[in-house]
Parts: sequence; structure tokens; C-alpha cells
Amino acid sequence: MKKIIILYFLGALLLSGCMRDEFDTTRVEEGIAARVSLRVLLPDMDGAVSAGNTRTSANTRAVDAAVENRLDSLRVLVFNSSGQIVTNRKYTAQSDGSLSSLQIDTWSGNNLTFCFVANSRDDLDNRLAVVTSYNDLREFMVTASSLNFGLSDTGALIMTAIVENVNVQPGSDTISDPIQLQFLAAKLTLTVTDATPDGHAVTILGWDVQDVPARSYLFPDSKDANPAPEGGADKEEYWLTTASDYPFEVNRNKSASQTLYLFENRRGGRVARSLPGTDEQYPDMALDDTDHRGKAWFKPRRATAVVINAIHRTGTQSELIKAYIYLGNDNHSDYNILRGNHYTFNITVYGINDIKIDTNVDSKTGDFFVDFSDNLRMDAHPDFRALRMHAAGGTGTMEILDSQGRTYADPSFDATWLKISPLNLMYHQVKRSSSPANDWQQASNPESKLVRPKYIPHKSVRAKLTQEGIDGWNAIPNGQEDDDVMSLTDATYRMCYKITDLPFGNTSTVTNQTLYVYADEFVERDGFRSATVRFSFYKDGGNPNQPEVRNFVISQDGYLSFYTDDNNQYAGLYILNQDGTPSDVKQRMVLERYPEYRMTMNPGIDPSVQNINSMQWGFPYLKVYVSNNYDKFRNGRYVTTESVYQDLTRVDNEPSDFGVRPNSYRRMFGNGLDGNLAAIPAYNGRTTGAPYYHPEPTANIYHPIYKTSAARYCHEKNRDLNGNGILEPSEIHWYMPSQNELLLMAISLPQSEYQFAGYNALMSSTELGEGNMSHVTVGMRDSYPFAYSNSQPKGSQTFAVRCCRVLR
Repeated sequence: MKKIIILYFLGALLLSGCMRDEFDTTRVEEGIAARVSLRVLLPDMDGAVSAGNTRTSANTRAVDAAVENRLDSLRVLVFNSSGQIVTNRKYTAQSDGSLSSLQIDTWSGNNLTFCFVANSRDDLDNRLAVVTSYNDLREFMVTASSLNFGLSDTGALIMTAIVENVNVQPGSDTISDPIQLQFLAAKLTLTVTDATPDGHAVTILGWDVQDVPARSYLFPDSKDANPAPEGGADKEEYWLTTASDYPFEVNRNKSASQTLYLFENRRGGRVARSLPGTDEQYPDMALDDTDHRGKAWFKPRRATAVVINAIHRTGTQSELIKAYIYLGNDNHSDYNILRGNHYTFNITVYGINDIKIDTNVDSKTGDFFVDFSDNLRMDAHPDFRALRMHAAGGTGTMEILDSQGRTYADPSFDATWLKISPLNLMYHQVKRSSSPANDWQQASNPESKLVRPKYIPHKSVRAKLTQEGIDGWNAIPNGQEDDDVMSLTDATYRMCYKITDLPFGNTSTVTNQTLYVYADEFVERDGFRSATVRFSFYKDGGNPNQPEVRNFVISQDGYLSFYTDDNNQYAGLYILNQDGTPSDVKQRMVLERYPEYRMTMNPGIDPSVQNINSMQWGFPYLKVYVSNNYDKFRNGRYVTTESVYQDLTRVDNEPSDFGVRPNSYRRMFGNGLDGNLAAIPAYNGRTTGAPYYHPEPTANIYHPIYKTSAARYCHEKNRDLNGNGILEPSEIHWYMPSQNELLLMAISLPQSEYQFAGYNALMSSTELGEGNMSHVTVGMRDSYPFAYSNSQPKGSQTFAVRCCRVLR
């Protein structure tokens, strides 16, 4: 079973508890070697708190039972009565022994505090290893950057506990009461059952979350990490709300279920508010009633909900359903999500306005529904978003409107920075050997057999490239030079402002069509622009002049700069010559804003292979940079390109003449999160068939966002502008920053930008040897900022990757 986990700072579940024991208060001599024996008890999340406030046995797990109850390691931190660290050791389970009984080597003292962190790893473990005070530890906060859809992560869950006021005698001593660990996360099991009568059908499209806390204290506290929303300090960044229609992990006939983990969110009970209009009230509606229909109306701010999207059909009529399941200890009045609890909610759909359990149902007559990527706010690099239209019995249209609502036909239309296409440029295809399939694929033959697609750029782009003396796209079919608007069939390899004739079969079956919105790069400091994506549905037998319409606002941010003035003559760093001496060319770098690999970009593709924690540097057993050992600390754009191609040449310290020859590419690597650091072998599995021949997303494949190595991930931020399947030198602007560039960034960015994708440490493109790369860490210590670089194995996945752009 795939697991769905709200992702913490290190990409794993954290579990915690706190207990207070009173020990002998006799004063002891301090600072003498001591060995403390103790026992550890694991928590139990097998029981469940249902919406009816009873405990039941849970048979649905987000992780396997053996994983949920496993203790692989235990970090023990001991603090003296002044709160200063005395002992900080990590114990690892051996094949012939258990961590349930331990002997802790420490020092004698009065009123010591023992803190335990089980199964810590990656960045959290690195942070714990340098803790110096108890106060700092109690302020430890873990964050959930976004949802983690499985990732085949079988790492044991992390648990913590605290025991205060311990007196440790010199020599041998014992803590007699066992250390009880407790989960930080709450676990939710959700089951939806279609019990509609004959002639009705419910198509469950997926689920999302609303107002899930994005952060939590590592250890229990009297208050949540997020400030009370009513106090004026609330921020959107403190909460997770998605709109991607994540598929249920178990989907049987007329039933679907899902298990996920959430941070605690103690929102209390119902809050008073005026009742709705008479037509919207249920009988005897009141603040203190126990009717599940009132849970949504009387909810406090930021109460956590799971949102279920569905289409309810009766004959030829459709209703769109959006059901809000507000979580808590019952189905009517409690909104508290407590760490360590397992909540189960069983939702039964009897009809459009007859859904049992604590649902707030938004329903309206409508024949189609649209879901999309995690969000519709794009970054400064060439970006994209996938939007999927669900419908039955009709045809659809998708088009771009500018911020003033004008279409492409209006001479004032200014959303020319957006295009739409059925082609996914960010999903490599399986190489075909013959025409016509290979005519629309990159002219390359990499070991992986995975290549970029070709396409025909929009006429406005073709005109601009032609003026620059650039061509390379395939021949345009006769009569199809104008691609402002095209049918889906004609737009297979095209970029348009409007695509028509999206087919949706017969009236009894809901099907879907996915189109992609592509944005040009936005090279403007702190810029912002927006447009609208409009969907129209023409129902079979309906009025062709009155389609059903839905609009979605899509936007893009400009780059993030850390210079006071981008045009200042002192901004940036001098590019180095091959021998390491400074050239006379100064280069400025600016940053992307959002970690793309931490998003779920593709609705309809298994989310377990999207939204990853990090990735490997790649080439774990091979030295890549053989031509530039002396400039690798500075020239990030060059060394990024050299990590992708093996035949590039150096022209004025810039990469050139690469990507054209069939054997130009170096071997491709996956993210390494499954422990496999080797290069991706030749793909020989199934494909989606014509026209795009995509490989199976769960297979061992290359993907430019989710299944790739760090430098290549940044390289693929660039776009193949002329559609020939090759990223050419003139198209390369985005890259992975070098060590020196990251250090410049680290000392220049505001504190709010120190953390990226849940990490304070970033990989650089600087290779330190056959097995190591350089990383840069930035943070605060004793109220002062610090930054440093160090060496780390290439196979490590405990660092963020943040790409940058050269400014010309």
C-alpha cells in the first residue's frame, strides 16, 4: 500500500512524547562518569479514534505495521540542571540486539533532563548532533513543506520523549520507569462509500487537504507551533491547502479509502456565529446541537479538513460535489487533532444532499470538473502547470485570456507569455527507432533510451527566432501555419492560445483530458503577472451558444535577487579562467523562488513518484570535472553543463558545442532516494503508445524533475525554444550554483530565505573529488548569521537543490 505522509523538515514522520518523573532528590556529586540503564516502550497507533469517539482496530496503514513499530536508532541527549548539554550520543540497533534496553554512558548530576529521539536521520539528525542547550531543543520546529505521496520510503518513524528531574549517581544507575515514546503525528484513515440508488453514479475524483499545519514543535508544548489565527499573526505559509485531487490509495467498487498523517492542530470546539438563511438551515440548528451538518458552519478559523471532489450523475444530469470532512474527536463539535491519535472517518454517500458524517457539501449543477498541479503560481524560469478536465457526454475547449479578460483575437491581448498544449515537455519519452514516432523525438540515443520530445513553437516564437537566424523545428503541415487556435488532434505537437474539440465520450462514463500551460521565463526582479485559463464544456444536445464555463487564474513571479542593485558594477562574481585566475567578465546570478521537486505537478500520474525530499548529486563513483579543476568553485554554469554533456567545448569560459551529437549526453541518474545510486539502465518496459510513448512513471526511469540528479535538474529548467529536442548553448540560462556563488547568496539573502525546501543546506555544482561534492549551509547561531561550506558524499540526499539564472 502506498503511503501518504505530511512531509516534515527531513522528509520523515516525527513522533514525540513527554513525561515527567520525580526521582530521589538526594544531592549527588556531579561530573563523574556514570552508566544509566533504562527501558524504552514504543507507542501504539493501531487503535483508532473514530468520529463517534470510540476506539477501534485499524486495518489501514499509511506505512507497514513493521515499519510503524520499528526502532532503528535512538539519539540520547542529556542536559544538566542549567540546561546545557552533557551527553549527546546516537545508538544504532544491531542485528543481534534491540534498543528497547539501553545503557547510557553519561556524567553524574542532579536534576538532569534526558531527551530521546528515535529513528532520526538526515537533516534533523544533523541539527540534533550540534544542539547545545535544552531551551534550544524545546524550540525545535519541524516543518511540512508539502505532501509526500509515498516515495517508497520504508524508513522507520521517528519518535521522541523527555524525562525531567533525573538524579544520576556516579557509577551504575537505573531509570526504573520505562521511557514511553509518543507519536508527534496524528494518523487519519478516511473511507468513502457510494450508496446511491440505482440510476445514480458517483465518480470520486480525489482528495485534498485544507488548513493542515505546515509546522509543529518537535516535542509537546502547551501551544501549537502556529499562532492562534484570531490573534493577527497568522500567515498562509503556516498552512497547507492543496488542490490536486490526489487519488485514493485503495479504490474498490463503490468504495475508496486513504490513510495519511497530519500535524497536531488544536482548534477547540464550535464558535458562535449567526445562523445562515432559513433555506440553508437544518432542523433545530444551534451552536450547541450535535448534528454533523453543523460542524462546517460553526468551525473555528483554520480547522483542518479533508476535501473530497466527486461528480454525481443521474441519467444525463451531473452535479459537482465538494465535501469538506472537518477533522476532530467527533463528527459534530470537536476540531482538535492531537499528536499520537488515530482518527477514522467513514463517509457514506446516499445522494447529492445526503452524505453521512461531518461533511459540508458544496454542490452545483455542472457537467465538468477541473483539477491541476499543487498550485497555479509559476516561477521565474520557464515553467508549466498541468490542468485536467473531467466530463462525460460532450466536448471541451481550453483557452488563455489575459489579465483583462481579452482573448488572442483581441489586438490588445498581452498574455503572449503563456501557451497551451497536450504535449508534456517535462516528461521524457521512450526512444523509437522509426518514423513517424522518432521524427518527433530528440535525435539522440542515450543509454537510458529516454529522450526529449520535439514540437513546433507558436508562430510568435517562430517569428522571433527567425529574426535571430534560428530555426530547427519540424516542417509545418500545409494550412496549419496559424496555431493561435487548433483542435486537439491538430495540436499534438503544437503550442497554442486555444485548443478545441476535447472529446468526452458517452454520457454514462466520466473521462478526462490533460493539457499543459507553459510560461516563458520571467526575467524581472520581484515581478508579477497573471492571466486566466478558461475551460468551456459543450454538452451533447445542449445549447452550443451557452457552454458551461470555468475560469482559473494563473500567475508567475519574477526572479529573486540578493543584490541591492542588479545593475551595480560591483554586483556578482568574476568568472574564472580555466587555470583558476579571474577573468575580466563579471557574472551575476539570481534565484528561483520555489522548489519544483517538492510539488505534485502532474494530476493523473501516481503521486508516489512526485514530490520528493531531495536528490543525489549523481556520478557517485566517477570524477566528472576533468577539464576545469581550477575554476569549479566559481563557474557554476559551466560545470553544470559539463555534468550533463561529455563533448562540450570551452569558448570564452562558457560551455559551447554540446547536445547535438547522438552520444553527447552523460549517463542519467535517478534521485537515489531508493538507495540505488547507479546510472539509469536502458528502459525496456511498457509505454503509453502513440503519440507520446511515455514510460511507466513508477519504473526506473529518468524524469527531469523527480527522477534526476541535482545539476541535471537545474539544467532542465531551461526550455528548448526552437522545438528540436535539444537544449542549445543559446538556450542555457539556468544552472546549479557553484560553491562560491552559494556562499555569496548565503551571506546576502535575508533570514527568511535561509531555509529552502525544508533545508538550511544546499548542494553546489562544485565537485571535490570522485566521491564528494561541496555543500553550503546557512543559519543563525547566538543571534548572528553564519555560512560555511563543507564536503559531503555525492550520494547524500540531505540537502536542498536551488537553481539560479545568469543575468546578462
